[in-house]
Amino acid sequence: MSSKDSDAAFVSDLGWLECHFTWDFRKEDTDLNLLAIKFSENLSVLDKCKKNLRRQAFNFLAYIKYLQGSSEKALEYLESAEEENMANKKECIVTYGNMAWVHYNMGKDDVAKAYTEKVQDIYQAFPIDPTRASHREVQSEKAWSLLQFSKKYYGRAKECFHDALQREPEDKEWNTGYAFSLFRLEGLEIREDKRVPCEKSPAVIQLKKALTLDPDNAMIHVYLGLKCHRNQRNAEAWEHMRTALQMAPEDLSVALRVAKFMKKEEYYDMALDLLKRMLKKAPNSSRLHHEIANDYRWKAKQLKDEHNPRLLRLCIQHLEEGARLNPGFIYPQLEMAVRYAELNNTAKAELKFQELRARPNLRDRDLQAWHRMYGDFHLYRLSSEGIAVKHYKEGMRLQRVSTEWRSCRNRLFKILRYRRDDVYQIREFINSFKRGESGDRAVEEADTIE
Repeated sequence: MSSKDSDAAFVSDLGWLECHFTWDFRKEDTDLNLLAIKFSENLSVLDKCKKNLRRQAFNFLAYIKYLQGSSEKALEYLESAEEENMANKKECIVTYGNMAWVHYNMGKDDVAKAYTEKVQDIYQAFPIDPTRASHREVQSEKAWSLLQFSKKYYGRAKECFHDALQREPEDKEWNTGYAFSLFRLEGLEIREDKRVPCEKSPAVIQLKKALTLDPDNAMIHVYLGLKCHRNQRNAEAWEHMRTALQMAPEDLSVALRVAKFMKKEEYYDMALDLLKRMLKKAPNSSRLHHEIANDYRWKAKQLKDEHNPRLLRLCIQHLEEGARLNPGFIYPQLEMAVRYAELNNTAKAELKFQELRARPNLRDRDLQAWHRMYGDFHLYRLSSEGIAVKHYKEGMRLQRVSTEWRSCRNRLFKILRYRRDDVYQIREFINSFKRGESGDRAVEEADTIE
């Protein structure tokens, strides 16, 4: 075989590997920084006895680090993943596949070939069941990775779990994964102002089945609690949330979701107590700091004292610490700029806004949030209505890349209601958006303003 043919055969072998590199992930479909932070923080408090979860987390984080351009860090995480599952060689299939791809992309073909051969040896020692497309360990990791990577892949994750359920309808993991996929898909498909009764929700029905098979899974209780809350069944929602906390007091994801539920219920002190307890276990969690800052802000509103200096300073303190831990997360830093302005430090607020705007490669959703908050800064702090309108329009021009689009639109409507002469040509601007591109409701609402 010629050298060229040999290289072609090796590339073909790489494509045959079952791992994150061959599962068709696209980095533009997700927020790599947020995923890296989330998984790093979760690993910091994840029970060391849960080796399977830790292995999958290390594999996933390694792939994220590779996509961020850090191959060496990716290899470190893959080595950690390998250490978590030395006893079960089938659990090494994804890890070794990832290692082969990372080394190949680093130009280390000999090392990559060695890992490819390791995978082949595992398949020879443990042939795939003829009724399966792949080993259970691989199928599991692929399905959970799809669910975690991006909301655009929820449908693919659901299909993976559903296919597995066809063979093992009473399997605990497949039922739980399928329930989580349905829950997340329903969250995307159902508008904020629309409810699906629990009795008619496929997600709730599946979550209840999963709970009978996986009674120790705290996140099932969290998701059921959120569904109950959505349907104004608050007593049931609280029961599920309390159960989740009792079952998983050190689970960072559970704590954050329950705290957000408490915030919606306006139990800010209770949420703060929970988050502060969790902060002792995960002091470097930027997500905890951000959520604590939010609760201080909402507590001030509850007290009808939005500019309470003590609460504002506590809010800013946690926003600044969150920014130190996760400088790539833009949104909390925009909130920080707004809080500076609320403390009458407009110069510091302006400086922060300009520093964030100058960052290279801002995503459209971050830029949209920047325009909305900078517009608010000018409207409410500097009384510069014209400049505010300019930025709200700029935010809308970015289309529906985030919920900030609606916030920009609503602020324009508010200004139009007070400025009936429409000196800023807001009506003309709103109507310039084609029906279907920026939403029928925007045009309809614009038409209702006399």
